[in-house]
Amino acid sequence: MRWRCKSKNSSPASSRQVSAVTGFGGSGKTTLANQVYQKTGKLFNCQAFVSVSQNPDIRKILRSMLSQIRKEDSPISRSSDEAWLINSMRDFLKDKRYLIVIDDIWSIQVWKTIKCALLENSCGSRIIVTTRNVSVAKSCCFPRLDLAYELRPLTEADSKILFFTRVFGSVEKCPLHLNEISTEIIKKCGGLPLAIITIGSLLTTKSDSREDWIRVRNSIGRGLEKNPHVEEMERILSLSYNDLTLQLKTCLLYLSMYPEDYEVQMEDLVRRWIAERFVKVVGGKILFDTGKDYFYELINRNMIQPTYINYDGQAMACRVHDMIRDLIISKAVEENFITSSGHQTHSLVSQHKVRRLSIDYRGLENVKTVSSMVTAHVRTLGVFGCTDQVPPLSEFPALRILALDRSEKLEIGYLKNITKLCLLRYLRIEGSCITELPEQIGDLQCLEMLDLHGTGIRELPASIVQLLQLKLLLVDGAKLPHGIGNMQGLEELSCVTVDDSTSINLLQELGSLTRMRILGLKLCMSAHKTSTSYVDRLVSSLGKLGSSQLERLFVKTDGRLIDIPVGSWSPPPRLLQELITSDLCLCQIPDWMASMASLTCLQIGVNQVTQETLLVLGGLPVLLSLTLNSSQNAEPKQRLVVSNNMFRCLKRFLLYCEVGLLTFEAGAMPKLKALEFQIVALEAKYACIAPDLGISNLCALSDLCIWI
Repeated sequence: MRWRCKSKNSSPASSRQVSAVTGFGGSGKTTLANQVYQKTGKLFNCQAFVSVSQNPDIRKILRSMLSQIRKEDSPISRSSDEAWLINSMRDFLKDKRYLIVIDDIWSIQVWKTIKCALLENSCGSRIIVTTRNVSVAKSCCFPRLDLAYELRPLTEADSKILFFTRVFGSVEKCPLHLNEISTEIIKKCGGLPLAIITIGSLLTTKSDSREDWIRVRNSIGRGLEKNPHVEEMERILSLSYNDLTLQLKTCLLYLSMYPEDYEVQMEDLVRRWIAERFVKVVGGKILFDTGKDYFYELINRNMIQPTYINYDGQAMACRVHDMIRDLIISKAVEENFITSSGHQTHSLVSQHKVRRLSIDYRGLENVKTVSSMVTAHVRTLGVFGCTDQVPPLSEFPALRILALDRSEKLEIGYLKNITKLCLLRYLRIEGSCITELPEQIGDLQCLEMLDLHGTGIRELPASIVQLLQLKLLLVDGAKLPHGIGNMQGLEELSCVTVDDSTSINLLQELGSLTRMRILGLKLCMSAHKTSTSYVDRLVSSLGKLGSSQLERLFVKTDGRLIDIPVGSWSPPPRLLQELITSDLCLCQIPDWMASMASLTCLQIGVNQVTQETLLVLGGLPVLLSLTLNSSQNAEPKQRLVVSNNMFRCLKRFLLYCEVGLLTFEAGAMPKLKALEFQIVALEAKYACIAPDLGISNLCALSDLCIWI
C-alpha cells in the first residue's frame, strides 16, 4: 500500500481517500495498518486508531476517536450522545488533514455511521479500514474499488524468516536436524502470519527432539493440541465463524467432509449442499444459484481460499486453510456434525449416532477400519480412495448422499446393493474401472442427482428413465436409452453421446425436456448422418430447449468438423449464457446471435473470420469470453479491425485463424485481460507493412500469447 504524503504544512493536495485492507483472521491486517499509522502519522494534523470488533459500542468508538484527534488526556463524557459526538468531530476536522485507522470492522452499517463523523475535506486526509469481509471493504472504498487491498499469504522466504526468528531468534540458529521438518511445518501454515507465530510459540515449549516436532506437524489441520497460544489463535478465527449466518456455518462445517488439502469443486460442493437441504430458496432464485451465493460469500468472508479463477473472475474451486480446517473440525466434533475415519492420525470417532461419515482410504498403510461403528443412522457417506475396507452398502440403509471419490480400485461388486438404498438423493461415482450400472438403478425413485464423471460407463441402463425425480445426470460420453422424454425433471444433462445408432425418436424426446438449463452433447456422427433430416431433428430439439430454460450448451465432436445448420435455430435462445461449440464449423455467424443479450461466453468455429463476424459479436452487451476458430485451409481475405465501440465487456479473446492483418484501435476492448492469437510466419508479409498491431491500446491486458 503506497500513498504520496506531503507535510502537514503544505497546501491541500487531494480530497479524503479511503483505503481498505482485507484478509481472514491472522493475515496481518492490523499489523500492516498499525505500521502505516506509526510511520506516517507525523505527516498529518491529527490521527486516531480505533478497533471496532463484532459487536461495537458506537458511542464508545466515537468518544475514543474524538479524544485522540483532540489529543485530550481526559475522556469525553459517557453521557454524550451519538449526534453530538459526530457533529463535534465534523466541526474539528473541517480544516484538518487527518489520518484515521478503523480496525476490524464487520458491518457496512457501522461504517456508514462512523463515516458520518469523518468530514470529507480537501486537505488530503486518509482513512484506513481493516476487515475480514470483501464486501465491507468494497463498500468502504466505493467508488475507488482499486483502493481495496487483499492481503496475500507470506512468501515461503518471508514465512521462514518469521518462523525461525520466533523459534530460534534467527534463521541461522535452526539446528540442522530440524531444518527439514521446520520447512514442512512452515508449508502447512500456508503463509498465514498468525499461524506461523502460533505454531512457533507452541514449539518454543517443546524440546529440540525431532519426534516432538513431527507430532506438531502431524497435528496441523487435524485439531491442534490445547495450548494458550493455540487457543488464542482459535479465538481469533472463531470470530469469523461466529459472524456467519446459521446456513453459512452449516455449509462451512460440511467442508470437513473433504480430506486435508483437497481442492473442492464449486459445482459439486453446491450440489451436495442442495442434496443435504442446506440451501433455501431466496427471492425466486433457483437453488443452485443460491448455493453459489453461499460459496462466494464464504470466499468474501475469507473463510475458504478460491482456486481456479474463471473468465468472469469467479472461483470455480476452493481449498480450506489448515488453520480454518482445525476450527471447523473442532466445531464439527462438538456438534456431532461429521465423523471422520481413515488415517489414524486424524480419525474423529463420534460418541453419538453417526449422521455424516467421511472415510479417507487413499493411504492404505494407515487405514483404520470402521467395522465397530454403528452405521444404521448414517445419512451421508463420503469415501475417498479404496473401498476394500468400507462396510458394504447394505449396512447403510438410511443413506441420502453417497459419494465415492477417486476410487481407483472400486469394483462393480461393491455397487450390487446400491439399488436397495431407497432414500438415496445424491449419488456420485468416480472410478474408471466402473463400466456399468446395476440394471435396477431405476428403483432409486428418490434420486435427484447422479454424477458418473470419471467412470468408464458408455451406455446407461434402460431403467434409468424411471428416475422421474432426477434433476442432474452427468456422464463421460455415455449413450442414452429410449424413453428419456419421461424424465421431465432433468435440468442438467452432460455429456451424452449422439452417434449413428441414436434414433431420431430419441433426438425428438430430447427436445421435450423443457426444464433443461445445461446440456452437453458429444457428436460422433458419420458424414451421411450429418446431411440428412437426422441433423435437422437435432437442431429442432435444440431450438425447443433454447426457447425454454436453456442457459448453457456444450457441443463437442470426436475430432471431425461437423456443419450444423444452427442458423435455422428459431426462436433464438434468449436465456443462453454460455455456448461452447468450437468443434462445429458454421458457414457464417447466425443472424439471431446478434440478439443474445445474456451471452457471456462463446466458443464457436466458422469457415472464415471476417470483419462482419467481429461486428456482430462485438455488439453483444455482456460477452466476457470469446474463442473464434476457423477452418485450417481458409484463405485470409481482409484486414480485421477491432474498434473502440466493440467488445466493451470482453475479458478474454482467443483467435485461432489465419488473418491478413489484426489491428486494435485506441480504446478497443477496454477490459480485455487475456489475448491469444496466431501468426503464420511464411505468410506474415503484413508484419512488415504494419508492425504495430495496436496491442499497446489494450489498456487492461495482462496475459498475451502469440503462436508463431
